[in-house]
Amino acid sequence: FLPQKNKTLPGPFKQKVKVCGIRFFLLAGRAPDYGVAMASMFDQYSSDLIRENSTETDASVEPKTSGYVSVRTRKEVPIFTKQKMNLNLPSGILFLSVQNDWLMMLMTNLTVLRMNLKQPDKFTEVPIDKTIGGLRPSSIYVDPLGAHLFLTFLPKSPGFTPELLYLQRNSFKPKFVTKLKDQEITAIGFNHVNTSEASTGPILLGTAHGVIWEAEVGLESGDKLVQQNVRHAFDVGKGEPRPITGLEFYLKTEQKNLHCIVLVLTVDRLYKFHNTIRTTTGSSSLTGSTITAAQELKLGGYLQKVFGPYQNVDDQLRDFEELSVGGGKGTNNSTGGCWPKLVFNYEEDFPKSFGCLTEHGINYQEIDPAINQAQFVVQKELITYPEPRYVPPATNSHKVAPKTNYPLSFILTDFHALLLYADHVCAISLLDYQVVYEEYFVEQYGRLINIVKDVRSNVTFVYSNKLIFRYKIVNEQRNAWRLYADRQKFDLALQYCNKNPAHRDIVLVKQAQSYFYAGDFLQSATIFSETQLSFEEVCLKFLQKNSNQALLLYLQNRLGQLKPHEKTQITMLIVWIVQLFLVELSHQRSGGEKATRDLQKQFEAFMASRPVMACVRRNRTAIYDLMASYGDTHNLTALTTINQDYESVLQQYINQGRYEDALGVLSAQNRPELVYQYAPIAMEMLPAATVGMLMGQGHRLDPVRLMPALLCLDTPQHAHETVRYLEYCIHSRGCVESALHNYLIQLYGVYFPDQLLTFLESQGRDTTMVHYDPHYALRIALRHDIRAASVFLHCLLEMWVPAVRLALTLDDPEVARQLARQTAAQPSDRVLRKRLWLLIAEHEIKGTRDEEVQQALGILQECDQLRIEDLLPYFSDFQRIDHFKEAICRSLKEYNVKIQEQRRDMEESAKSANRVRQELQTFRSRSVTVSAQEQCAVCDVYLMLKPFFVFHCGHKFHADCLERQVLPYLSPEMSERLTMLKQSLVTAQHAVESATIAGAGSVNALEVAPVATVSHKEKLKSEIEAIVSSECLYCGHLMINALDKPFVENWQQADSEWD
Repeated sequence: FLPQKNKTLPGPFKQKVKVCGIRFFLLAGRAPDYGVAMASMFDQYSSDLIRENSTETDASVEPKTSGYVSVRTRKEVPIFTKQKMNLNLPSGILFLSVQNDWLMMLMTNLTVLRMNLKQPDKFTEVPIDKTIGGLRPSSIYVDPLGAHLFLTFLPKSPGFTPELLYLQRNSFKPKFVTKLKDQEITAIGFNHVNTSEASTGPILLGTAHGVIWEAEVGLESGDKLVQQNVRHAFDVGKGEPRPITGLEFYLKTEQKNLHCIVLVLTVDRLYKFHNTIRTTTGSSSLTGSTITAAQELKLGGYLQKVFGPYQNVDDQLRDFEELSVGGGKGTNNSTGGCWPKLVFNYEEDFPKSFGCLTEHGINYQEIDPAINQAQFVVQKELITYPEPRYVPPATNSHKVAPKTNYPLSFILTDFHALLLYADHVCAISLLDYQVVYEEYFVEQYGRLINIVKDVRSNVTFVYSNKLIFRYKIVNEQRNAWRLYADRQKFDLALQYCNKNPAHRDIVLVKQAQSYFYAGDFLQSATIFSETQLSFEEVCLKFLQKNSNQALLLYLQNRLGQLKPHEKTQITMLIVWIVQLFLVELSHQRSGGEKATRDLQKQFEAFMASRPVMACVRRNRTAIYDLMASYGDTHNLTALTTINQDYESVLQQYINQGRYEDALGVLSAQNRPELVYQYAPIAMEMLPAATVGMLMGQGHRLDPVRLMPALLCLDTPQHAHETVRYLEYCIHSRGCVESALHNYLIQLYGVYFPDQLLTFLESQGRDTTMVHYDPHYALRIALRHDIRAASVFLHCLLEMWVPAVRLALTLDDPEVARQLARQTAAQPSDRVLRKRLWLLIAEHEIKGTRDEEVQQALGILQECDQLRIEDLLPYFSDFQRIDHFKEAICRSLKEYNVKIQEQRRDMEESAKSANRVRQELQTFRSRSVTVSAQEQCAVCDVYLMLKPFFVFHCGHKFHADCLERQVLPYLSPEMSERLTMLKQSLVTAQHAVESATIAGAGSVNALEVAPVATVSHKEKLKSEIEAIVSSECLYCGHLMINALDKPFVENWQQADSEWD
């Protein structure tokens, strides 16, 4: 076993070691213990075969911070450490299980060895070789309490059948479970809520034929075996051989409900059973209690009830998933094959997750702790196996060459999965699925059999047929924060930082950067302010993105972190924040009133803070100059009244909830700005008192600026008080602002519909005299089905036909008849009035009976424009002509009279036509008078200062202002024509000037200029004016055509400018 000269050692160490010489001295006396020396050398060689990923990563990969420096003076303790148990075993190991600090082993000499790990020097042996006869052991099962051991046996010679042997921890006499004789038990689901060492409590047992049995086994009065409630529970095979390789069940109580789940693993399927059973002794105070669950389970026999809903269900409808199981995985079965096993990771006797080996990896699933729903699996993943690392053995080394790429078994911890292969152990992180630990075993340790874990103590053991190794797991969550951060699960990453400020800072920086690259700059700024990242670096990030709001938020948060004595830093930050606020306010004023108002409120809140006020007092001149440079007169005015700062008093009252005192201050001060600012809050809290205060201020307040306060309509009381103030403004103060009238109409329509018509009638019937928008009022009335008001507004807008039709639909027929007649009598147009009366006649005549014809014909007496022939089409074809005789005769007489009148009218019309012709001649010299005070509709400069145009609609524009406004709306051809005409006009102007200069010596210089050039110039000017002034800018087709014109023509250019 000694290394040769210049021999390259196997494993990760490739250095060449030169052995100069070795001598052996044999001394008299005791011979040296070569076995001990060889074992120590095996241990040293095995340690060379350990590969553990470094827990530290390159510092350059992590975000750079400036606050914390982590200096490590020594390497961290490895997460996984193997320790060989020095036990003097009587023979080789067949099977091993550990539960509740009790180690149970079945040895090759058919002896059961029991050991308490807290007292490893004391163990007991129970021989079973004489008990089993012609049977061979196949597996052992130990309950979570470590008190009950089951051994399964298969026949090794003809004439024997499978058996199940039970051995209690304190007993030395194993007993056969006779009621399960001939059943090949391949899996046992123990009762995790059982606390009795005398009985297993209800358990489930799975067989090689896919049958699930329920039983309860124990000892009483000495060594007497008790077999209770042994009964058939379920058959997953349905007559087909489907060996059950894994079986577990768990219970949770919730008030009077008992939630049960059963997991059954076969060679190719994973079944999930769930049922919620109504109990009789449940209590809300015992929710989730282990004792309660155990009592209910023992008294009610609920295990069999779990399978009740699945008994007569088709196999395809059950909750199961197919597993792809390849060779070389799992635990050996009776036929020499390999079966997968269920492996769980527990938290207080309840599993957090479980998994099993498949052909492609670990089928890993997490369980909902409540298990109150059928879909109790909350997460499912497939963790692929790592690529094997082949380590070539030396010619005389004792390392085992890799035998298979598939693991034999595995166990789960909170953050890792430990896989046992034929020659090594491998640990995979459950967070990033990377190999974090790998250790190979030398062949002298024996054949690796299994890896097991104690449910209660979370201790892991790996055993071969010769030795047992304990694995110590130290702080396995040490890198969880980093892995969670890499997976963007920052809440969990912060949870596992373990109050380490350096780790927390790295996670926060990553989280902030994640929000930053996702475009959520505000959230990024909030988190960046909690990190130690360089102040300059963070500011530059937001400046490069032009995100002033995020930068504002970051600076304000950093300002809040400064100590009071850091006055220089506080002053610099406050001045910068004020400047950013002013920049944002100047940008927002062109963007919208609401955005400006919101930003103004933020600025005022910032300026009202105590540190800022103190800083402003110390640096008044700088702050005033800064505000003045941005033209922010409102904030500058508010700030200069710092000696009488009633605003801070009001803010304090509002923060303390003293709204009555705040109203008292507003009433006492003759400062409308304060009222406008704080009226919304006061109106929200004290609507009646606030309206009284507003009415007391009288004409000092502008009701339009109080609109934000009047929009607080949380309750009907708010609406009532708002209506009261608006009625005061309109009726008492005579306010004519359309916004107030329109808002009052809206409130009438929503809250007080009966008052709408009265208000409309009080405003008159002349559209030029009303102060509300009739179209808006009509929409409100129609929306809320206020028909009488809708008829009034239709009439106001001269929409007579809809008005009459709507009037005829009123619920009261008499009111509808009267209102329709009043409406029809209003138009001055006889044709229109006749049409309206025809609508009324049609409505009243349709469906009349013979005895009602005379009454219907009465409408002819009400309207002198209607004739009998107008009404006849509305009567039925089967009504008698006698009813119409009198009306027809009267109509013929009237026609005769009208014919005579028409003859006279024609003669009069001929005379009128002659007069009209004479008047038309006088209209040709029509003119418009423009006063000196008239202003341009575009630039608001006096009209007389420059050439101008006046349109018949009344709009007046400077010539150059109109041209600038019209040019963007012209068609490309017309725009090109206008440009060409202007160039030609410039050329003609130069020609006239040249001619004028050339003829300067003559008596009259204009005589020298060619008459043709001057005439051409006038024609050009006339055509330019015709293009520019073809129609009014505001009333013509240009503005109508601009309605569907997009704000941005070239979207690609706009996107590039934003980027």
